[in-house]
Amino acid sequence: AMVSTQSTGKLSDHSFCFMASENHMDNFLGTINRLQEVFSTVGNTQGIVALPQIVVIGSQSTGKTSVLESIVQKDFLPRGDGIVTRRPLILQIEQNLKITEPFAVFNHNPDVVYRDFSKVKDEIIADTDRVCGTDKGIKREPIILKIHTADLPSLTMVDLPGITKNPVGDQPADIEEQILNLLREYVNNPNSIILAVSSGNNDIANSESLKMAREVDPQMKRTLAVITKVDLMEKSKENREVLEGKRINVKLGIVGVINRTQRQLEDGLSVSECLALEEEYFRMNFQYLAPTMGTRYLTQRLCKILMGHVKQCLPELMERITDEKVRQQEALEELGPDVEDRLGTLIELLYQFATSFSENVNGTRKITLTSGKESSGGHHLRMVFQKAVMDELDAIELPQTIEEDIRVEVLSSMGAKPSLFTPNIVFDNIVKTQLKRFSVPVKNSIKKCAEVVTDITTSIGKQTFSRFPNLLRESHHISLCLLLEKVKVLDAFIENYLKCEQMFINTSHKLFMSARVTIEKEHPYTDDTEMEQLDVAKIRAFVEEYVNIIRRQLMDIVPKAVMCFLIREFNENLHKSHMAGLIVQGKAEVLMTEDVFHAERREKVLKMVKALEKAEEITSLIQ
Repeated sequence: AMVSTQSTGKLSDHSFCFMASENHMDNFLGTINRLQEVFSTVGNTQGIVALPQIVVIGSQSTGKTSVLESIVQKDFLPRGDGIVTRRPLILQIEQNLKITEPFAVFNHNPDVVYRDFSKVKDEIIADTDRVCGTDKGIKREPIILKIHTADLPSLTMVDLPGITKNPVGDQPADIEEQILNLLREYVNNPNSIILAVSSGNNDIANSESLKMAREVDPQMKRTLAVITKVDLMEKSKENREVLEGKRINVKLGIVGVINRTQRQLEDGLSVSECLALEEEYFRMNFQYLAPTMGTRYLTQRLCKILMGHVKQCLPELMERITDEKVRQQEALEELGPDVEDRLGTLIELLYQFATSFSENVNGTRKITLTSGKESSGGHHLRMVFQKAVMDELDAIELPQTIEEDIRVEVLSSMGAKPSLFTPNIVFDNIVKTQLKRFSVPVKNSIKKCAEVVTDITTSIGKQTFSRFPNLLRESHHISLCLLLEKVKVLDAFIENYLKCEQMFINTSHKLFMSARVTIEKEHPYTDDTEMEQLDVAKIRAFVEEYVNIIRRQLMDIVPKAVMCFLIREFNENLHKSHMAGLIVQGKAEVLMTEDVFHAERREKVLKMVKALEKAEEITSLIQ
């Protein structure tokens, strides 16, 4: 069971000392701190693992630095003009009742203990310059600062760069966009508590921090507003209502504080002395609000909010860590291990590539084609046969000028002397002309089948060789050369077949002979005046019947020829051609050079997996 926090009525220096051994919340906060440290090593994880944390945002010169230093009761943050905070600063305050003097430790240099907090300030500046350079740009890599003290409760906050509108000095031109993007990464986290700092001597309606808070938290359920420089606020009813919470609807409350002045800094007043003056000011000027104003109350309020929030978020967080670990492990498996035996891996991949093509064409495996559709190559080829061969051949009809063409052919065949009968050459010439029209759709169908094969090999190649761009490129070239070779053979076969049909018009074809009897009955001779007209109609009927017979034969033979001369031959020689072209001494080293982005991606995912495994181990220790 949780032990409730004990505090005295008066807010003294030690009023926030919680007995860690009696409060399991310290264990919870310590868990979150360790998770922050683990995930800081893998970059931005806000969208992957949403840690519960307090995020401090505000415009430059609103007094953010003073608020944090007053909470810690130490001077330890850099000050100055322009952007001072250029990286997220994760501030972890850990209560330790056994120590007599507070000290600080940086996560990037855990062996160095800082008891002089002015040195902490120097190290923040030095490490910021080391990571960010001196160009005043913003970086996402956080600084983790752990402060051990007996006088403060355990508390964790993330201090972010102050919002600025215009670049100053040598700041980048897009400095506002850089800062806003970084801030959004943290405030978009649904488990973050937004500590929105606004200056009391400016119109609260123009507060940039509250504006950003409303963007991501429209109902302001996870926002706590801090009004700084209350002593500089105009003494008006409107400003008093701001502090009373009547002007701004912030669910977690509004706390007013007083910043240390430049005079106080120059006079060397300690933070504790300034806190005492702050309490006195609120007692004298806002007596009825004094218990809920000031830095001491703010610290107490933040502790209570964070503790309750962490307790609420932890079960879901633990489940999310486990689920994400499984997802990242699957991603790592898909990325594959680092290649040690390059030649052996190359041989294995070539076999896998050829096998995948065979299974896909045979319909036992589906792939995502370049069109984005998931299908087997065999099904795709069948659709091509249906559309390119069947439908296109079926769509070819005798031209509207066919009867005129027949008359011209009849007259040409007679010469100067009239003939009693129409010569067979008329029928042969007309049929040959019509059969030539089948050449275009047949060749188009071969082209489309070749495109399907290219589509299949390209898709399988990308899936099989995605890690190795050199291998992918060489494989594509070999596949294309082999395909062109087989298409050439297929083209020759189809061309020769069409030539055969044109060279010998088989009027003794069984189907044609059967149809001829019917046509003769439908076109009997009556007298000489109708003879010419009847001959044209009869020849037209004969031509149409014969062309239909050849059409049906092509519908049957073209798919067979494609499967025999193109698909089967390509399939049987795909693996052989790759082995012959790629298994060459010394070539495996070049071919198996991994894509640099793929290697970086695997390294990043591997780091994330290790971080999640560590996080799972940490959360499993929670009692």
